[in-house]
Amino acid sequence: MSETIIGPADQFAVLPAEVELEGTPYWLTRSEDGVYRLLLAVCPHAGGEVRWTEGTFFCPLHFWTFDQADGRCTNVEDERLQCRDVRLREDGVLVATGESY
Repeated sequence: MSETIIGPADQFAVLPAEVELEGTPYWLTRSEDGVYRLLLAVCPHAGGEVRWTEGTFFCPLHFWTFDQADGRCTNVEDERLQCRDVRLREDGVLVATGESY
């Protein structure tokens, strides 16, 4: 698996932050325990644009909502946003490229 630097850490002072990787929209998030994730900004249900609205991720097509920490769907069991691993390094924020989970 390879990694790509998406920018310096100070570029992402306010989270969630919109990020484009390989031409695809994502949200960079951080959980309360400090774990960073890159969540796909496309709903797994019908491919709608996932937006940050009033403290939650929201798909306006069918009103699905997603947890900001890990992308779990909060109103449909066993659904989630695709996610990529992220880690911080002195030279920036690194994202695993290739397969997402």
